[in-house]
Amino acid sequence: MIRRNLVSGGFAGFLFTVPFGPRPVLDNPENLGAQVMERLDGNHREVKTVLGRVEERQGQTDTALGEVKSTLGALDTRLAEVEQKQVRRGGSGLPAAPKTWGERFVESSEYKAAEGSRDRQGRRYHAVVADTEAEHKNITSVAGSGGALIPVDRRVDAISLLPWSRTTIRDLVAPGTTDSNAITYPRQTGRTNNAAMVAEGALKPQSDMTFEEVTAPVRTLAHFFLVTRQCLDDAAALRSSIDREARSGLADVEDLQMLFGNGTGQNLLGLVPQATPFAKQWTAGGNSTPLDVLIQAKAQVDAQDFTADGLVMNTVDWAMLQSIRDTTGRYIGNSPFEASVAQFIWQLPTATTNKMPRGKFLMGPFRTQAQIFDRLGVEVIASTEDSDNFRRNMVTIRAEERLAFTVQRPASFVYGDLTASLAA
Repeated sequence: MIRRNLVSGGFAGFLFTVPFGPRPVLDNPENLGAQVMERLDGNHREVKTVLGRVEERQGQTDTALGEVKSTLGALDTRLAEVEQKQVRRGGSGLPAAPKTWGERFVESSEYKAAEGSRDRQGRRYHAVVADTEAEHKNITSVAGSGGALIPVDRRVDAISLLPWSRTTIRDLVAPGTTDSNAITYPRQTGRTNNAAMVAEGALKPQSDMTFEEVTAPVRTLAHFFLVTRQCLDDAAALRSSIDREARSGLADVEDLQMLFGNGTGQNLLGLVPQATPFAKQWTAGGNSTPLDVLIQAKAQVDAQDFTADGLVMNTVDWAMLQSIRDTTGRYIGNSPFEASVAQFIWQLPTATTNKMPRGKFLMGPFRTQAQIFDRLGVEVIASTEDSDNFRRNMVTIRAEERLAFTVQRPASFVYGDLTASLAA
């Protein structure tokens, strides 16, 4: 009776009716205090265990919540970037266009320092407008990057600029830079391959190679032209003049030099003077087309263990190839009504330029066997003090770059006629 009362009622009864584990039986009422303390200690440990699990789960929840907040923050940042790009590109969402040469010039510290000045006479403005390969190409690789032309209704001396041919060769060859006045490299001229199967313990055969030292000097490419004083005061007009005349004038000669430069005097040594003449690889039927010539030229490059990665031809020849039809009268290439036509022939990217004569082509491994080295990033200088500029209210603008051009394996390039005979 005494044990039942202790268990079922009072403080001890409370202790032994907690929901943790089975209810103990007090066999020794005289030792009640020790048993109560033991039970309290057990309950305490169990409560701590449960609280530890709760804290662990709470920690996991906090971690997950932190990850969610971090993800949301990253999404907010990306959304802000997208919105900024849309604003810069008129809502298109495309990456921001690189600044053109003209934009770099009119945003230069020297030009801005004098902007708004009432007297610009006796001033000289200097800006390096292209250091990297991307900056060299930004006129041709970004739509509309040439800047707006001077509108006819803005003033009486508006300029109607003549067209420039599209620049292409720099886009095909490998880029590079140099801090020297010449590029020197060894070119392998011979190989004796004596590799063979060798018996155990026998001497291994020796293979031999011969080399020659090749030097490509750095050359200067530059020109200048005159614009009116009003053009210097008008940042938009000045930007257009630099983008259209300074940039395109240099690029036009770049293309010509890398294709046909003869290496004498201050000329670069171009690709065509070093290329291998086209040679028929197999006999084709009487109805062969220029496309048959081009696939054989590709085979000629492959036969030398090189891989062609580009083709250069005249712009009119490219249009001619697009117009070829099959026996049913259908165009064999892209439909004339397609939105875009990829410039590829036999899986080769095709560069078109009027620097290449009609009926001619050049094919080869441009990216691996030809390289341009920029020694001086393009600089543009404008000066009001040149000749009789003061009396005529004119400004002289000069654009200049220094570069070298190397062709590692000239024989890997094939130059020939689109109308070459493939008959027996």
